[in-house]
Amino acid sequence: MNNNMDNPKNPKNDEVERYRRERVEQFRMNIKDDSAEAVKPQNQESSDFSDEITSFSDETTKAQIEKASKKELRRQKREEKKVARIKAGRNKRAFRIAWLFMLVMVCVVVTQFLVTGCNDFLAIKRKDETEVTVRVKADYTVESLADQLEDLGIIDSKVFFKMFADLTGKADDITPGVYHIPKNKDYLGILNYLQFTGNVQNTIEVTITEGTNILELVEILYTEGVTAEEDKEEFLRLCNSDEFDEDFEFLSEIEENVDREYKLEGYLFPDTYEFYIDEAPEQTIRRFLNNFQNRVYNYEYDVEGYSEPVTLIEVIENTGVYSLDEFVTIASIVQGEAANEEDMKKVSSVIHNRLEVGPEYDIHTLGMDSTIFYPYKTQEDVPEDIRDTFESKYDTYDNKGLPPGAICSPSANALLSAVVPADTDYLYFCHSAEGESFYAETLYEHQSNLSKAGLD
Repeated sequence: MNNNMDNPKNPKNDEVERYRRERVEQFRMNIKDDSAEAVKPQNQESSDFSDEITSFSDETTKAQIEKASKKELRRQKREEKKVARIKAGRNKRAFRIAWLFMLVMVCVVVTQFLVTGCNDFLAIKRKDETEVTVRVKADYTVESLADQLEDLGIIDSKVFFKMFADLTGKADDITPGVYHIPKNKDYLGILNYLQFTGNVQNTIEVTITEGTNILELVEILYTEGVTAEEDKEEFLRLCNSDEFDEDFEFLSEIEENVDREYKLEGYLFPDTYEFYIDEAPEQTIRRFLNNFQNRVYNYEYDVEGYSEPVTLIEVIENTGVYSLDEFVTIASIVQGEAANEEDMKKVSSVIHNRLEVGPEYDIHTLGMDSTIFYPYKTQEDVPEDIRDTFESKYDTYDNKGLPPGAICSPSANALLSAVVPADTDYLYFCHSAEGESFYAETLYEHQSNLSKAGLD
Protein backbone atom coordinates (compact mmCIF):
# COMPACT_ATOMS: atom_id res chain seq x y z
CA MET A 1 0.00 0.00 0.00
CA ASN A 2 1.21 3.53 -0.81
CA ASN A 3 1.68 5.45 2.44
CA ASN A 4 1.79 8.84 0.73
CA MET A 5 -1.91 8.67 0.06
CA ASP A 6 -2.64 8.42 3.81
CA ASN A 7 -0.61 11.47 4.83
CA PRO A 8 -2.74 14.62 4.77
CA LYS A 9 0.27 16.88 4.73
CA ASN A 10 1.57 15.39 1.62
CA PRO A 11 1.35 17.92 -1.28
CA LYS A 12 0.16 15.26 -3.58
CA ASN A 13 -2.77 14.65 -1.32
CA ASP A 14 -3.69 18.32 -1.45
CA GLU A 15 -3.59 18.27 -5.19
CA VAL A 16 -5.81 15.24 -5.34
CA GLU A 17 -8.30 16.85 -2.98
CA ARG A 18 -8.41 20.01 -5.03
CA TYR A 19 -9.00 18.08 -8.18
CA ARG A 20 -11.81 16.20 -6.53
CA ARG A 21 -13.51 19.41 -5.43
CA GLU A 22 -13.28 20.87 -8.92
CA ARG A 23 -14.96 17.78 -10.33
CA VAL A 24 -17.76 17.99 -7.79
CA GLU A 25 -18.28 21.66 -8.54
CA GLN A 26 -18.32 20.98 -12.24
CA PHE A 27 -20.90 18.21 -11.69
CA ARG A 28 -23.11 20.57 -9.73
CA MET A 29 -22.95 23.14 -12.49
CA ASN A 30 -23.92 20.55 -15.04
CA ILE A 31 -26.93 19.48 -12.93
CA LYS A 32 -28.00 23.08 -12.56
CA ASP A 33 -27.72 23.67 -16.32
CA ASP A 34 -29.70 20.50 -17.01
CA SER A 35 -32.53 21.72 -14.76
CA ALA A 36 -32.58 25.01 -16.60
CA GLU A 37 -32.67 23.24 -19.93
CA ALA A 38 -35.64 21.23 -18.73
CA VAL A 39 -37.78 24.34 -18.40
CA LYS A 40 -36.57 25.98 -21.58
CA PRO A 41 -38.95 26.15 -24.53
CA GLN A 42 -38.50 23.40 -27.06
CA ASN A 43 -37.23 25.82 -29.68
CA GLN A 44 -34.23 26.88 -27.52
CA GLU A 45 -30.86 25.28 -28.02
CA SER A 46 -29.41 23.09 -25.28
CA SER A 47 -26.01 21.61 -24.67
CA ASP A 48 -24.93 18.33 -26.18
CA PHE A 49 -24.86 16.81 -22.74
CA SER A 50 -28.43 17.87 -22.02
CA ASP A 51 -29.61 16.48 -25.36
CA GLU A 52 -28.13 13.17 -24.46
CA ILE A 53 -29.86 13.15 -21.07
CA THR A 54 -33.28 14.22 -22.61
CA SER A 55 -33.08 11.75 -25.46
CA PHE A 56 -32.30 8.97 -23.06
CA SER A 57 -35.19 9.94 -20.85
CA ASP A 58 -37.75 10.08 -23.78
CA GLU A 59 -36.80 6.69 -25.12
CA THR A 60 -37.15 5.15 -21.71
CA THR A 61 -40.52 6.78 -21.11
CA LYS A 62 -41.73 5.77 -24.55
CA ALA A 63 -40.72 2.19 -23.92
CA GLN A 64 -42.46 2.20 -20.60
CA ILE A 65 -45.59 3.71 -22.12
CA GLU A 66 -45.62 1.19 -24.94
CA LYS A 67 -45.16 -1.63 -22.48
CA ALA A 68 -47.99 -0.30 -20.32
CA SER A 69 -50.19 0.22 -23.39
CA LYS A 70 -49.65 -3.31 -24.61
CA LYS A 71 -50.43 -4.62 -21.17
CA GLU A 72 -53.64 -2.53 -21.02
CA LEU A 73 -54.57 -3.62 -24.53
CA ARG A 74 -54.12 -7.25 -23.58
CA ARG A 75 -56.26 -6.67 -20.50
CA GLN A 76 -58.98 -4.98 -22.57
CA LYS A 77 -58.97 -7.84 -25.07
CA ARG A 78 -59.31 -10.33 -22.24
CA GLU A 79 -62.26 -8.32 -20.90
CA GLU A 80 -63.85 -8.09 -24.35
CA LYS A 81 -63.46 -11.84 -24.85
CA LYS A 82 -64.97 -12.42 -21.45
CA VAL A 83 -67.94 -10.14 -22.25
CA ALA A 84 -68.30 -11.77 -25.68
CA ARG A 85 -68.37 -15.22 -24.08
CA ILE A 86 -71.04 -14.04 -21.66
CA LYS A 87 -73.12 -12.51 -24.47
CA ALA A 88 -72.66 -15.56 -26.64
CA GLY A 89 -73.86 -17.72 -23.81
CA ARG A 90 -76.90 -15.54 -23.27
CA ASN A 91 -77.66 -15.47 -27.03
CA LYS A 92 -77.36 -19.22 -27.22
CA ARG A 93 -79.74 -19.62 -24.31
CA ALA A 94 -82.19 -17.11 -25.87
CA PHE A 95 -81.96 -18.84 -29.25
CA ARG A 96 -82.49 -22.23 -27.67
CA ILE A 97 -85.52 -20.95 -25.76
CA ALA A 98 -86.95 -19.28 -28.89
CA TRP A 99 -86.27 -22.37 -31.00
CA LEU A 100 -87.85 -24.59 -28.37
CA PHE A 101 -90.89 -22.29 -28.18
CA MET A 102 -91.30 -22.29 -31.95
CA LEU A 103 -90.92 -26.05 -32.04
CA VAL A 104 -93.58 -26.44 -29.39
CA MET A 105 -95.90 -24.05 -31.24
CA VAL A 106 -95.38 -25.87 -34.54
CA CYS A 107 -96.03 -29.17 -32.83
CA VAL A 108 -99.20 -27.79 -31.26
CA VAL A 109 -100.45 -26.38 -34.59
CA VAL A 110 -99.56 -29.52 -36.53
CA THR A 111 -101.12 -31.71 -33.88
CA GLN A 112 -104.29 -29.62 -33.84
CA PHE A 113 -104.33 -29.66 -37.65
CA LEU A 114 -103.95 -33.42 -37.74
CA VAL A 115 -106.48 -33.98 -34.98
CA THR A 116 -108.99 -31.72 -36.76
CA GLY A 117 -108.32 -33.51 -40.03
CA CYS A 118 -108.67 -36.95 -38.46
CA ASN A 119 -111.88 -35.96 -36.71
CA ASP A 120 -113.26 -34.62 -39.98
CA PHE A 121 -112.02 -37.65 -41.94
CA LEU A 122 -113.74 -40.02 -39.51
CA ALA A 123 -116.80 -37.75 -38.99
CA ILE A 124 -116.31 -38.03 -35.22
CA LYS A 125 -118.16 -34.83 -34.38
CA ARG A 126 -120.78 -35.02 -37.13
CA LYS A 127 -123.93 -36.55 -35.65
CA ASP A 128 -126.52 -34.69 -37.75
CA GLU A 129 -128.30 -37.12 -40.10
CA THR A 130 -130.07 -34.35 -42.00
CA GLU A 131 -129.83 -34.74 -45.77
CA VAL A 132 -128.54 -31.91 -47.90
CA THR A 133 -128.62 -31.54 -51.66
CA VAL A 134 -125.33 -31.76 -53.54
CA ARG A 135 -125.29 -30.81 -57.20
CA VAL A 136 -122.45 -32.32 -59.20
CA LYS A 137 -122.00 -30.55 -62.52
CA ALA A 138 -120.62 -32.20 -65.64
CA ASP A 139 -117.51 -30.00 -65.43
CA TYR A 140 -116.94 -30.56 -61.71
CA THR A 141 -113.47 -30.70 -60.17
CA VAL A 142 -112.34 -32.15 -56.85
CA GLU A 143 -111.77 -28.60 -55.61
CA SER A 144 -115.25 -27.39 -56.61
CA LEU A 145 -116.79 -30.49 -55.04
CA ALA A 146 -114.85 -29.92 -51.81
CA ASP A 147 -115.94 -26.27 -51.73
CA GLN A 148 -119.59 -27.27 -52.09
CA LEU A 149 -119.36 -29.98 -49.43
CA GLU A 150 -117.75 -27.55 -46.97
CA ASP A 151 -120.34 -24.85 -47.70
CA LEU A 152 -123.15 -27.36 -47.06
CA GLY A 153 -121.62 -28.48 -43.76
CA ILE A 154 -120.99 -32.06 -44.92
CA ILE A 155 -117.26 -31.70 -44.24
CA ASP A 156 -115.29 -29.27 -42.07
CA SER A 157 -112.01 -29.15 -43.98
CA LYS A 158 -111.93 -29.02 -47.75
CA VAL A 159 -108.12 -29.23 -47.58
CA PHE A 160 -108.15 -32.69 -45.97
CA PHE A 161 -111.00 -33.87 -48.16
CA LYS A 162 -109.18 -32.81 -51.31
CA MET A 163 -105.99 -34.57 -50.10
CA PHE A 164 -107.95 -37.75 -49.40
CA ALA A 165 -109.81 -37.59 -52.71
CA ASP A 166 -106.59 -36.99 -54.67
CA LEU A 167 -104.77 -39.82 -52.90
CA THR A 168 -107.57 -42.36 -53.35
CA GLY A 169 -108.78 -41.16 -56.75
CA LYS A 170 -112.35 -41.91 -55.69
CA ALA A 171 -113.62 -38.52 -56.84
CA ASP A 172 -112.73 -39.18 -60.46
CA ASP A 173 -115.75 -41.27 -61.42
CA ILE A 174 -118.72 -39.42 -59.97
CA THR A 175 -121.83 -39.26 -62.16
CA PRO A 176 -123.06 -35.66 -62.60
CA GLY A 177 -126.44 -35.10 -61.06
CA VAL A 178 -128.20 -34.31 -57.81
CA TYR A 179 -127.49 -36.20 -54.59
CA HIS A 180 -129.18 -36.03 -51.20
CA ILE A 181 -126.41 -36.84 -48.72
CA PRO A 182 -126.71 -37.22 -44.93
CA LYS A 183 -124.38 -34.81 -43.12
CA ASN A 184 -122.93 -37.49 -40.78
CA LYS A 185 -120.86 -39.47 -43.31
CA ASP A 186 -117.06 -39.74 -43.23
CA TYR A 187 -114.90 -39.02 -46.27
CA LEU A 188 -114.99 -42.56 -47.61
CA GLY A 189 -118.72 -42.76 -47.07
CA ILE A 190 -119.28 -39.49 -48.91
CA LEU A 191 -117.26 -40.55 -51.94
CA ASN A 192 -118.83 -44.01 -52.02
CA TYR A 193 -122.27 -42.40 -51.86
CA LEU A 194 -121.45 -40.12 -54.78
CA GLN A 195 -120.05 -42.99 -56.83
CA PHE A 196 -123.15 -45.13 -56.47
CA THR A 197 -125.36 -44.33 -59.47
CA GLY A 198 -128.45 -45.44 -57.58
CA ASN A 199 -128.18 -42.31 -55.45
CA VAL A 200 -128.03 -39.83 -58.31
CA GLN A 201 -130.94 -37.79 -59.55
CA ASN A 202 -130.73 -36.59 -63.11
CA THR A 203 -133.11 -33.70 -62.58
CA ILE A 204 -133.06 -30.62 -60.42
CA GLU A 205 -135.81 -28.32 -59.23
CA VAL A 206 -135.18 -24.62 -59.78
CA THR A 207 -137.46 -21.68 -59.02
CA ILE A 208 -137.25 -18.65 -61.32
CA THR A 209 -138.64 -15.56 -59.60
CA GLU A 210 -140.77 -12.87 -61.22
CA GLY A 211 -138.83 -9.95 -62.66
CA THR A 212 -135.79 -12.01 -63.68
CA ASN A 213 -134.32 -10.92 -66.99
CA ILE A 214 -132.52 -13.14 -69.47
CA LEU A 215 -128.98 -12.21 -68.40
CA GLU A 216 -129.87 -13.05 -64.81
CA LEU A 217 -131.69 -16.21 -65.85
CA VAL A 218 -128.74 -17.76 -67.68
CA GLU A 219 -126.53 -17.19 -64.64
CA ILE A 220 -129.10 -18.83 -62.36
CA LEU A 221 -129.34 -21.84 -64.64
CA TYR A 222 -125.56 -22.13 -64.76
CA THR A 223 -125.20 -21.80 -61.00
CA GLU A 224 -127.84 -24.46 -60.38
CA GLY A 225 -126.17 -26.87 -62.79
CA VAL A 226 -128.87 -26.79 -65.46
CA THR A 227 -126.82 -25.06 -68.15
CA ALA A 228 -123.15 -25.85 -68.64
CA GLU A 229 -120.72 -22.95 -68.87
CA GLU A 230 -119.94 -23.65 -72.52
CA ASP A 231 -123.71 -23.48 -73.30
CA LYS A 232 -124.36 -20.03 -71.81
CA GLU A 233 -123.61 -18.17 -75.05
CA GLU A 234 -125.77 -20.61 -77.00
CA PHE A 235 -128.63 -19.97 -74.57
CA LEU A 236 -128.39 -16.21 -75.17
CA ARG A 237 -128.16 -16.69 -78.92
CA LEU A 238 -131.32 -18.77 -78.98
CA CYS A 239 -133.14 -16.13 -76.91
CA ASN A 240 -132.65 -13.66 -79.75
CA SER A 241 -133.38 -16.03 -82.61
CA ASP A 242 -136.41 -17.09 -84.69
CA GLU A 243 -135.78 -20.79 -84.14
CA PHE A 244 -138.92 -21.28 -82.03
CA ASP A 245 -141.32 -19.33 -84.24
CA GLU A 246 -142.71 -22.38 -86.03
CA ASP A 247 -143.71 -24.05 -82.79
CA PHE A 248 -145.04 -20.98 -80.99
CA GLU A 249 -147.35 -18.72 -82.95
CA PHE A 250 -147.11 -15.83 -80.46
CA LEU A 251 -143.39 -15.54 -81.25
CA SER A 252 -143.91 -15.44 -84.98
CA GLU A 253 -146.29 -12.47 -84.50
CA ILE A 254 -143.59 -10.32 -82.88
CA GLU A 255 -142.63 -7.46 -85.19
CA GLU A 256 -139.01 -7.11 -86.19
CA ASN A 257 -137.13 -4.43 -84.30
CA VAL A 258 -133.39 -3.93 -84.65
CA ASP A 259 -133.25 -2.26 -81.23
CA ARG A 260 -134.65 -5.30 -79.46
CA GLU A 261 -132.04 -6.96 -77.25
CA TYR A 262 -133.61 -10.41 -76.79
CA LYS A 263 -136.67 -11.50 -78.72
CA LEU A 264 -137.70 -13.99 -76.02
CA GLU A 265 -137.44 -11.54 -73.12
CA GLY A 266 -140.76 -11.59 -71.24
CA TYR A 267 -141.73 -15.01 -72.59
CA LEU A 268 -139.56 -17.21 -70.33
CA PHE A 269 -142.28 -17.56 -67.76
CA PRO A 270 -141.17 -17.41 -64.10
CA ASP A 271 -142.12 -20.54 -62.19
CA THR A 272 -140.68 -23.64 -60.49
CA TYR A 273 -139.27 -26.12 -63.00
CA GLU A 274 -137.74 -29.56 -63.05
CA PHE A 275 -134.66 -29.51 -65.28
CA TYR A 276 -132.11 -32.11 -66.27
CA ILE A 277 -128.54 -31.53 -65.21
CA ASP A 278 -126.60 -29.93 -68.07
CA GLU A 279 -129.55 -30.18 -70.42
CA ALA A 280 -129.42 -28.58 -73.84
CA PRO A 281 -130.28 -24.86 -73.90
CA GLU A 282 -132.97 -25.45 -76.53
CA GLN A 283 -134.73 -27.94 -74.28
CA THR A 284 -134.58 -25.53 -71.33
CA ILE A 285 -136.01 -22.64 -73.36
CA ARG A 286 -138.86 -24.82 -74.62
CA ARG A 287 -139.87 -25.54 -71.04
CA PHE A 288 -140.28 -21.80 -70.42
CA LEU A 289 -142.15 -21.16 -73.67
CA ASN A 290 -144.52 -24.09 -73.14
CA ASN A 291 -145.37 -22.74 -69.69
CA PHE A 292 -145.98 -19.25 -71.06
CA GLN A 293 -148.27 -20.63 -73.74
CA ASN A 294 -150.28 -22.57 -71.18
CA ARG A 295 -150.56 -19.54 -68.88
CA VAL A 296 -151.82 -17.25 -71.65
CA TYR A 297 -153.83 -19.57 -73.87
CA ASN A 298 -155.07 -22.33 -71.57
CA TYR A 299 -155.27 -21.04 -67.99
CA GLU A 300 -158.48 -19.29 -67.03
CA TYR A 301 -158.60 -16.32 -64.67
CA ASP A 302 -161.28 -14.39 -62.83
CA VAL A 303 -161.22 -11.05 -64.59
CA GLU A 304 -163.24 -8.00 -63.62
CA GLY A 305 -166.00 -7.39 -66.15
CA TYR A 306 -166.29 -11.06 -67.12
CA SER A 307 -168.97 -13.25 -65.64
CA GLU A 308 -166.95 -16.42 -66.11
CA PRO A 309 -163.25 -17.25 -65.92
CA VAL A 310 -161.48 -16.46 -69.18
CA THR A 311 -158.02 -16.88 -70.66
CA LEU A 312 -155.66 -13.99 -71.01
CA ILE A 313 -155.57 -14.23 -74.78
CA GLU A 314 -159.36 -13.82 -74.87
CA VAL A 315 -159.18 -10.63 -72.79
CA ILE A 316 -156.32 -9.30 -74.93
CA GLU A 317 -158.21 -9.94 -78.15
CA ASN A 318 -161.33 -8.30 -76.71
CA THR A 319 -159.52 -5.10 -75.80
CA GLY A 320 -158.20 -4.62 -79.31
CA VAL A 321 -155.82 -1.90 -78.12
CA TYR A 322 -152.44 -3.59 -77.89
CA SER A 323 -150.92 -6.79 -79.22
CA LEU A 324 -149.85 -9.65 -76.97
CA ASP A 325 -146.22 -8.57 -77.31
CA GLU A 326 -147.09 -5.01 -76.27
CA PHE A 327 -149.02 -6.28 -73.26
CA VAL A 328 -146.03 -8.44 -72.31
CA THR A 329 -143.84 -5.33 -72.48
CA ILE A 330 -146.27 -3.34 -70.31
CA ALA A 331 -146.47 -6.24 -67.86
CA SER A 332 -142.67 -6.39 -67.57
CA ILE A 333 -142.55 -2.68 -66.67
CA VAL A 334 -145.36 -3.17 -64.16
CA GLN A 335 -143.33 -6.02 -62.67
CA GLY A 336 -140.25 -3.82 -62.43
CA GLU A 337 -142.02 -0.79 -60.94
CA ALA A 338 -144.73 -2.06 -58.60
CA ALA A 339 -143.99 -2.41 -54.90
CA ASN A 340 -146.32 -5.40 -54.54
CA GLU A 341 -149.17 -7.21 -56.28
CA GLU A 342 -151.78 -4.76 -55.00
CA ASP A 343 -149.76 -1.93 -56.50
CA MET A 344 -149.63 -3.48 -59.95
CA LYS A 345 -153.01 -2.37 -61.29
CA LYS A 346 -152.40 1.28 -60.34
CA VAL A 347 -148.92 1.28 -61.88
CA SER A 348 -150.46 -0.25 -64.99
CA SER A 349 -153.06 2.53 -65.06
CA VAL A 350 -150.31 5.18 -65.03
CA ILE A 351 -148.59 3.49 -67.98
CA HIS A 352 -151.86 3.23 -69.96
CA ASN A 353 -152.83 6.83 -69.14
CA ARG A 354 -149.44 8.17 -70.21
CA LEU A 355 -149.55 6.23 -73.47
CA GLU A 356 -153.12 7.31 -74.28
CA VAL A 357 -153.54 10.85 -72.92
CA GLY A 358 -150.07 11.86 -71.78
CA PRO A 359 -149.38 14.25 -74.70
CA GLU A 360 -152.47 16.26 -73.73
CA TYR A 361 -150.67 17.07 -70.46
CA ASP A 362 -147.29 17.56 -72.11
CA ILE A 363 -146.16 14.10 -71.02
CA HIS A 364 -144.46 12.39 -73.94
CA THR A 365 -142.51 9.56 -72.28
CA LEU A 366 -143.27 6.86 -69.75
CA GLY A 367 -140.30 7.86 -67.54
CA MET A 368 -139.93 4.47 -65.84
CA ASP A 369 -136.75 3.87 -63.82
CA SER A 370 -136.79 0.12 -64.47
CA THR A 371 -136.00 0.67 -68.16
CA ILE A 372 -132.93 2.90 -67.83
CA PHE A 373 -130.18 0.24 -67.89
CA TYR A 374 -131.76 -2.70 -69.71
CA PRO A 375 -130.53 -5.37 -70.53
CA TYR A 376 -128.97 -4.82 -67.10
CA LYS A 377 -130.90 -4.24 -63.90
CA THR A 378 -128.80 -1.46 -62.36
CA GLN A 379 -125.85 0.71 -63.30
CA GLU A 380 -123.59 -1.54 -61.21
CA ASP A 381 -124.56 -4.47 -63.46
CA VAL A 382 -123.35 -2.66 -66.58
CA PRO A 383 -119.83 -3.84 -67.59
CA GLU A 384 -117.27 -1.44 -66.16
CA ASP A 385 -115.66 -0.64 -69.50
CA ILE A 386 -118.93 0.83 -70.87
CA ARG A 387 -120.61 1.90 -67.63
CA ASP A 388 -119.89 5.62 -67.89
CA THR A 389 -121.06 5.93 -71.49
CA PHE A 390 -123.83 3.33 -71.57
CA GLU A 391 -127.18 4.40 -73.02
CA SER A 392 -130.03 1.93 -73.25
CA LYS A 393 -132.40 1.97 -76.22
CA TYR A 394 -135.06 0.87 -73.74
CA ASP A 395 -134.73 4.03 -71.61
CA THR A 396 -138.28 5.44 -71.37
CA TYR A 397 -136.98 8.79 -70.18
CA ASP A 398 -135.24 9.44 -73.49
CA ASN A 399 -137.52 7.50 -75.86
CA LYS A 400 -141.23 7.93 -76.49
CA GLY A 401 -143.80 5.16 -76.16
CA LEU A 402 -143.08 1.59 -75.17
CA PRO A 403 -139.52 0.26 -75.27
CA PRO A 404 -138.53 -2.16 -78.10
CA GLY A 405 -139.51 -5.15 -75.97
CA ALA A 406 -140.01 -6.50 -72.47
CA ILE A 407 -137.40 -5.84 -69.78
CA CYS A 408 -137.95 -8.98 -67.65
CA SER A 409 -140.19 -12.01 -67.14
CA PRO A 410 -143.54 -10.79 -65.73
CA SER A 411 -145.71 -12.90 -63.46
CA ALA A 412 -149.29 -13.91 -64.21
CA ASN A 413 -150.52 -11.11 -61.92
CA ALA A 414 -148.41 -8.56 -63.79
CA LEU A 415 -149.86 -9.82 -67.08
CA LEU A 416 -153.41 -9.54 -65.73
CA SER A 417 -152.69 -6.04 -64.42
CA ALA A 418 -151.27 -5.01 -67.76
CA VAL A 419 -154.35 -6.26 -69.61
CA VAL A 420 -156.88 -4.98 -67.06
CA PRO A 421 -155.46 -1.91 -65.25
CA ALA A 422 -157.16 0.02 -62.48
CA ASP A 423 -159.56 2.72 -63.61
CA THR A 424 -157.73 5.91 -62.57
CA ASP A 425 -156.62 9.27 -63.95
CA TYR A 426 -153.17 8.94 -62.43
CA LEU A 427 -150.25 10.15 -64.49
CA TYR A 428 -147.57 10.04 -61.80
CA PHE A 429 -146.46 7.71 -59.03
CA CYS A 430 -143.53 7.19 -56.70
CA HIS A 431 -142.50 4.96 -53.82
CA SER A 432 -140.79 5.72 -50.54
CA ALA A 433 -137.80 3.75 -49.33
CA GLU A 434 -140.20 1.68 -47.23
CA GLY A 435 -142.27 0.77 -50.31
CA GLU A 436 -145.22 3.09 -49.64
CA SER A 437 -146.94 4.16 -52.87
CA PHE A 438 -147.96 7.68 -53.81
CA TYR A 439 -150.08 8.51 -56.87
CA ALA A 440 -150.98 11.84 -58.46
CA GLU A 441 -152.95 13.25 -61.37
CA THR A 442 -150.98 16.48 -61.67
CA LEU A 443 -147.32 17.45 -61.55
CA TYR A 444 -147.98 19.68 -58.54
CA GLU A 445 -149.44 16.75 -56.59
CA HIS A 446 -146.55 14.55 -57.70
CA GLN A 447 -143.97 17.03 -56.41
CA SER A 448 -145.78 17.07 -53.07
CA ASN A 449 -145.73 13.25 -53.05
CA LEU A 450 -142.00 13.23 -53.76
CA SER A 451 -141.53 15.33 -50.64
CA LYS A 452 -143.71 12.95 -48.61
CA ALA A 453 -141.78 9.96 -49.90
CA GLY A 454 -138.47 11.61 -49.03
CA LEU A 455 -137.37 11.72 -52.67
CA ASP A 456 -137.15 15.47 -53.28
